[in-house]
Amino acid sequence: MSLLELKNISKSYLSKVGNFQVINKLNLSVDHNQNIFLFGPSGCGKSTLLNLISGLDNSDSGEIYFGGKLLKDHFELLKDDIGIIFQDHYLISELNIFDNIKLKSNDTRRIEKILSYFDMTNFKFKYPNQLSNGQKQRVCVARSLVNKPKLLIADEPTSYLDKENAKLVIDLILDSSKKFNLSTIIASHDISFRPLFDKSYTIEDKSIIEC
Repeated sequence: MSLLELKNISKSYLSKVGNFQVINKLNLSVDHNQNIFLFGPSGCGKSTLLNLISGLDNSDSGEIYFGGKLLKDHFELLKDDIGIIFQDHYLISELNIFDNIKLKSNDTRRIEKILSYFDMTNFKFKYPNQLSNGQKQRVCVARSLVNKPKLLIADEPTSYLDKENAKLVIDLILDSSKKFNLSTIIASHDISFRPLFDKSYTIEDKSIIEC
């Protein structure tokens, strides 16, 4: 049984010139402990698809199954089973790193364990403005994993990073997939990461294509 299954998912938005369809009858299956790479140019629908999977947006039609169950409300999934890494870090500048992660979970032992695994224990009392962009994104990876999710979604997590730090973040995500037994869906325009993943897809003509 797949961890995640999308069946005939469609999504459109109302624009000044009428209805603009982004995704049309899209189907996708993600297995347990599988790493998926999603690439394509800006505007092709990558972020829309990830938002639909994570529950940050709703589809017009179609069904999404998680762990074999039809999803009707994403709230519990977002709290426990799905971790999200955004393009921007969304760290609160007035809070240190430990307290930023604690907003996601009160399990201080788990936070300590994650920070130790990522070799970031020395960051925990620092503030976001004291970290580099690469360090901030590493914190975001840690924050996304603190609730022990089954699926990690990342939307262009390396877009603000140089090549070296981008590779470090992707490696960190994929290593975490093995360490914590989770599936990942990573969207990026940088196709150099494609060989690192189990499967790769792009969105063309409002549908998803394995390639």
